[in-house]
Amino acid sequence: MMASIPVTFLITITALLLRNQPVVGDMFSASADLANTFRLEQQVVNVLGELVAQTEAKLGIIRQYLKDYESVVEEKAASEEEFMERVAGNPIHAYRLMKRLYFDWQTVEKEIKTDNWRNALRQLEHVRMGAKFPKEEDFFGAAQALVRLQDTYELNMTQLARGNLWGRQTRAELTAQDCLFMGKHAFNAGAYARAVEWFEESYILAGQENNRTLRQDQVMEFIQHAINMHDDTLQQTKKRHPMAVLSHTNSFRLPLKEKPAGVQRSEIIRSRKYNVGKHITDQDDATNFNALCRGETLLNDKLLAQLKCWYDSRRQPYFLLMPIKIEQNSMEPAIYSFHDVLSDDEIETIKQLAKPLLARSMVQGRTGVGHEVSNVRTSKTAWLPEGLHPLLNRLTRRISLITGLKTNPISDEAELLQVANYGIGGHYAPHHDYLMKGKADFEAKKKYMHHRELQAGDRIATFMFYLNDVERGGSTAFPRAGVAVKPVRGGAAFWFNLKRSGKPDPLTLHGACPVLLGHKWVSNKWIRETAQTFNRRCSLDANE
Repeated sequence: MMASIPVTFLITITALLLRNQPVVGDMFSASADLANTFRLEQQVVNVLGELVAQTEAKLGIIRQYLKDYESVVEEKAASEEEFMERVAGNPIHAYRLMKRLYFDWQTVEKEIKTDNWRNALRQLEHVRMGAKFPKEEDFFGAAQALVRLQDTYELNMTQLARGNLWGRQTRAELTAQDCLFMGKHAFNAGAYARAVEWFEESYILAGQENNRTLRQDQVMEFIQHAINMHDDTLQQTKKRHPMAVLSHTNSFRLPLKEKPAGVQRSEIIRSRKYNVGKHITDQDDATNFNALCRGETLLNDKLLAQLKCWYDSRRQPYFLLMPIKIEQNSMEPAIYSFHDVLSDDEIETIKQLAKPLLARSMVQGRTGVGHEVSNVRTSKTAWLPEGLHPLLNRLTRRISLITGLKTNPISDEAELLQVANYGIGGHYAPHHDYLMKGKADFEAKKKYMHHRELQAGDRIATFMFYLNDVERGGSTAFPRAGVAVKPVRGGAAFWFNLKRSGKPDPLTLHGACPVLLGHKWVSNKWIRETAQTFNRRCSLDANE
């Protein structure tokens, strides 16, 4: 058995690992950082494993000394005096006594004097130097990612807790305490329906664990509190807004005191209906987005039959020997996939260039400048200057040949190539890529924007490279168009954000589905409007 480690040592290690940590972004939002963190933990585990082995070896020597002494204790006698006469008068006992206190004791004394704890602390100090340990925001970010994944993919709570991620069985499992924490996280976010489901799973696990990490009576208090909060909120909302459509994450249709959570969740899943197009509600957007992330088909057979795949040389000598493989994903808006437009070597070069530059992704701020970190976008991004590597100029040229648009960032025809890496549950909530048109607050933000950005015009189109296959999740979903593009290594997606008339296309609302298993790398080029005057001619029809 492993010896219990002194509390003072554990406290010292904790303080050692956490003190003076650099505050440089989070590590849960990008798989590149997560991989480094797992490598860091491997070093910590190696030090602790060596400490355990040394401690157990030390204890083994001490236990052997005590076992050798047992032969003395086994000499039974009616009194202390008789006992001493027996052992002192026995030549074998006398010999073994001398051996224990002269020979064996030297080994025991040496082991006792050797300070393995101090050596372990020195090794951990070495591991910690220059390393970045998780902070509170990483812990809560990872929890939020799990809650998001369960909600988006409608994962069976029991299977998820046992490590089954959408049909892929893993060795990772959640305890009753873990599920309780997930429930608390959902509860604090106002997602009372999901909170109840997490708490109920925690209650089941607590029983199966024989209350090892948590007692069932403790969990029951959380369940009752969440049910009361859910039912009270539902009643108040319906009283104020009788026709309100509530999020199925936050609330069920009926009070939980009338119908259990499991029954209501099954009814919601069976009764879902989807609406696509221009005139749908925000709730429809959210419902469609999640359905597309799960791989559900929202378009009817007639629309699907119109979609095609073909080869195209774009009348360019560059593509004569290897024409572009084009897949049409949607008619309105026009969304295309281009297959095999990046080589494996090019993919690795892009990733290696981006890794040292990765920083937490931001969204456009209230003043029109993209300097705000937000939970609607959990990933890390890097912007690659055109002169950083010869490949970047070649890719700019290639995108131009494929799309027929001008894409040189030096001439403000397009933005720099952006690389994004998604980590635990990494996602980007549905949004439009255009920044200026169709924005009610644009005039207020305009004064804060650089004159070159205003001159370059809005983002007329988006070209997105996929740098890897994603094992589970990670599609680019268009909830109003009713389609999703699955990441395929070496491929790309392309669509116009603005119509030929120059007006924004609201059907291009899109988002990055959460990464359920694996990781995701993408690289995108946003193409600007002004330079495309003669490449994509304007239309007088506002709807075109």
